[in-house]
Amino acid sequence: SRSAACGGTRSRARMQKKEVAESCFDLLHHSMVETFTAANRAHPERDLEQMGFTVGGKLAEKYVRDRALFVDELEVMTFVCKDFWTEVYGKQMDKLRTNHKGVFELQDHRFRAILRVSTGPEGNALEAARKLLIFPCGVIRGALDALGLVATVRADVTGLPAVTFVTGPPL
Repeated sequence: SRSAACGGTRSRARMQKKEVAESCFDLLHHSMVETFTAANRAHPERDLEQMGFTVGGKLAEKYVRDRALFVDELEVMTFVCKDFWTEVYGKQMDKLRTNHKGVFELQDHRFRAILRVSTGPEGNALEAARKLLIFPCGVIRGALDALGLVATVRADVTGLPAVTFVTGPPL
């Protein structure tokens, strides 16, 4: 039928727009990291993490605008893993673990930002991945801060393109 054909066309057009948006985000992310680390900056890693913090905080505020308040840390972390991560990176985190003492592990087994660096010499790929993970660590830290949790965030590459983001109390 004609309406089914139109619906399929609209759906395909939406998917293409989403793919273009994700590609643009990925290119922007890679370019930022390249620019910050290649420039003669005193603290490129801190600057990248701070930029991620600002972006994550603003996005979290936008995404929770019409939601009820969170009741505890676990509910905040679940939101970050499911809803927030889906909005920012197009998929949910694959796993959330906690030690019930304020430390959480957020696992993404196919993190889009490092998918393309998983080829080539392993040492170079790991170093490139570590640089690319500074910004998303800031994004997570900023989102948590906007949602009332002050935390540190670090990324552990568990085998490209898998990554575990570890959050914990401030040092």
